[in-house]
Amino acid sequence: MTFPAKTAVGGFALLWCAAASGETLPVAGIYPAGNDEAAALRSIAVERFGGVDGPQLGIAVADRLRAVAIDGQPYFRIVPEGSPADAVLQGTASSESRRRDASPREENVCVERDEDRDCIRREKRKIRCWEQVVDFDATVRLVRRNGAVAYAANHESQLPRRWCEGDDRPSRERMVRELAESYADHLRNALAPVQRLDQIRVMEDRDGLSRDDGRAFREAVQLTKRDVEAACAAWAELEPRNASHPSVLFNLGLCEESRGRLREAYDFYQRVIAGGREANYARLGVERIEQRWRANAQLESRRGG
Repeated sequence: MTFPAKTAVGGFALLWCAAASGETLPVAGIYPAGNDEAAALRSIAVERFGGVDGPQLGIAVADRLRAVAIDGQPYFRIVPEGSPADAVLQGTASSESRRRDASPREENVCVERDEDRDCIRREKRKIRCWEQVVDFDATVRLVRRNGAVAYAANHESQLPRRWCEGDDRPSRERMVRELAESYADHLRNALAPVQRLDQIRVMEDRDGLSRDDGRAFREAVQLTKRDVEAACAAWAELEPRNASHPSVLFNLGLCEESRGRLREAYDFYQRVIAGGREANYARLGVERIEQRWRANAQLESRRGG
């Protein structure tokens, strides 16, 4: 059993070595944007966002979209306001800040010192505390050249920060920046696919295997630390005698998924689910593959557009 250097979709190398990944297999792939229409675009003009905090959000979103890359190539062409583009990103953002009382903090406070100013007696006292709360509101629209709205979202989020007497009060500006950047990350995932390499744990439960097969299975699990190909070959040898064993089938599915052979992996995972035992890992595998198929469809739509 051999493994190609690249996945069928992901396009970046998998290192089959004794890296400290433990009992896992590497799975490289492209996962879909939350919005199919946005993922089909090639160029986006980012307008100056309105509202007090709009410019900060607009810059953060533009930076993240500009940084999106698939197979090392920029995914979007981000252009200035007024430039020709497939769609225009518009938005507004504002925030409000308030202070509210919080539960006090108990501290050991020095209440008596000697002549050298060393503390000789302490008491527990309650220190008054507050929360700084920032509410962040944003509206974003991605509008095609023909005026159709490809993506629209209204967003509300809140960030509380606690401080007590003697502490520095949290910076409202930093809290607004944190909220804006968090929402910019969300928008990046909504509008563009993500390419990543995950380490997925193998299943290790040997219950139901014969003594000899259980020993071979355990040795295969240990092999994942230094020789993934040999581990997958060992599980393949176990399958004819254990055609319904969930760990054997799941690990074979994971081997196929790590190769980029998604249909074969999907079939193995479905066999685990059909057996009804320990199917959670397999359900997650099915979800990953269905997501990758959706990402493939997004990329195909973009190529054909």
